[in-house]
Amino acid sequence: MKGLFLFKILLFTTFCLGQCTDPEFSTVGVLTDIDEQFYNDDESVNAYSIYSWVSDDVNRILSGNGIPNHEVGTFPNPHNPNTISEQNVNETFSLCPELISDTGAPAGGPAGAIAYAINSVKFDPGTAGRCNDEGECSLANGQGNWSIEALGHNTFDFGDDMNHAHVQPTGEYHYHGMPELLIDFLGNEQGMTIVGWASDGFPVYARYGYSDPNNSNSGLINLQPSWKIKENPDNGRPDTLTSLGGGAGQGTTNPNIPIPMGAFTQDFEYEENYGDLDECNGRIGVTPEFPDGIYYYVVTDDFPFFSRCLKGDFANGGGTGGGVPNCEDVPPGMPCCGDGICGGPETEDNCPLDCASNNLAPSLINFEFYGDTINTNQESVNIGFLIEAEDNDSFLSTYTIRLNINGGSINGGETIETTGDFDSGLNTASSYGSIQIPIGSTEGIWNIRVLIEDVLGLINNFGPNDLNGLNFQNNIYVDNTYLNLKNRGTPVQFSLSQNYPNPFNPNTVINYFLPKDAYVKIIVYDILGNNIKELVNQNQQLGSKVINWNAKNNRGFLVPAGVYLLTVEVDKIKQTKKMILLK
Repeated sequence: MKGLFLFKILLFTTFCLGQCTDPEFSTVGVLTDIDEQFYNDDESVNAYSIYSWVSDDVNRILSGNGIPNHEVGTFPNPHNPNTISEQNVNETFSLCPELISDTGAPAGGPAGAIAYAINSVKFDPGTAGRCNDEGECSLANGQGNWSIEALGHNTFDFGDDMNHAHVQPTGEYHYHGMPELLIDFLGNEQGMTIVGWASDGFPVYARYGYSDPNNSNSGLINLQPSWKIKENPDNGRPDTLTSLGGGAGQGTTNPNIPIPMGAFTQDFEYEENYGDLDECNGRIGVTPEFPDGIYYYVVTDDFPFFSRCLKGDFANGGGTGGGVPNCEDVPPGMPCCGDGICGGPETEDNCPLDCASNNLAPSLINFEFYGDTINTNQESVNIGFLIEAEDNDSFLSTYTIRLNINGGSINGGETIETTGDFDSGLNTASSYGSIQIPIGSTEGIWNIRVLIEDVLGLINNFGPNDLNGLNFQNNIYVDNTYLNLKNRGTPVQFSLSQNYPNPFNPNTVINYFLPKDAYVKIIVYDILGNNIKELVNQNQQLGSKVINWNAKNNRGFLVPAGVYLLTVEVDKIKQTKKMILLK
């Protein structure tokens, strides 16, 4: 896998302190010219890894899709049922970081992103696993005071891979500890390797540092944290796992096995100077990129594996723990503060322009997408959809259905989209439509994004993760392999699916499959046999087809509620489906 990746980082170590006002530290010119995009063909990824790092006079700006640029473990796996998918990573980090805390402020998890790796994959060492005092534990959204650690023990299994990483239900691949194959990929396994940036703007290194932190001529050592396991457990700590639930493949079991010290975050305590690093797993010292010295964090092989706190200012720019890029700082079309869309890392605190509490954008009530795998080898394909939305403060206006592959057009990939109007003067409305996938479209996973706008111009942007969280389809797969019908198990004769939805009002979608080029006639009749609407009357090429009927007759008028017969003739084959129109 390593041989597949050709990676070059343009590293500028010239310090331009004039861009920082009386700085104690400056990171200007370091790793601010990275623009990478290439295909990761690992069987658990099969997607482009896209990431870029640029800067303005104030901020380091990350844009990426969160796809790792190296080999990963098998996902889904028995202990992690989730599939890696593209994320929308757009973060800023101060070029002039400043230490503001002696002991550090909590970060990571609900407190905000603690750091991002060079490849736009997030560092987050904590878990949502919890246990109560009785030893009743859950690996996801558990209850109790005892926080389960992902690494360093064998009692609880989160399905982590060789990079000490796993996948969230949102499809987000993230590191809990040492990103082994990222380090290997960066090509400096035995030296000081900068692997990312913390949300407060300070750099993150992996494993090694100088034995004398202020002397680059001293030898490299494996840096040790200053956290250690407590001699005695805290009062109330459970010592036996009596019940386990909430994890993939775990069900709810009663294992009744010991919980060793080190399985919980609370099992550790900080002792100053016990190791080489401080309570936030960092220190001040010289590095290859910062020969005059800087504060930096370290990913270590032992607890805490990665910092659980930040000593710099991350409230004014940096990861989800702080700022959001302004629209003037990013390419047109990229999510940013000021685009009228509250989403991703934006909150009312860091972007009131988009997320003020009185700005209630439309919500998505239902979304149906009538296709999951398509073939555009010989012709374009129309895929039908149903969208239903509501807005409590205003009338609905328009919607956009957008399909992106390889990060979309703004990241060098491709975008297909269609826009429609809701019926005017409604707070709640639904609409049916279709989107055309052109002939010869790029193979792979196309992520779905839905944008809904009201008459006030407020927009809600539902990305793939949002759709997945709402239990709506969030992607389609294009496979343009030539259809060898007999060998691929594809239907060898015409097939017609029941219209959907049924009953319907006023739109419904009809799917059918042609095993070969044929003349197709599709007509809607009423129960008396009258020709109500001719939908298709032409030659068509083989493949899957989707058409929509809007309950209008051949003269363009809406027909009354009742039972209608959909009749499809292909060569000498004729099939009929019953459809029910409601009013």
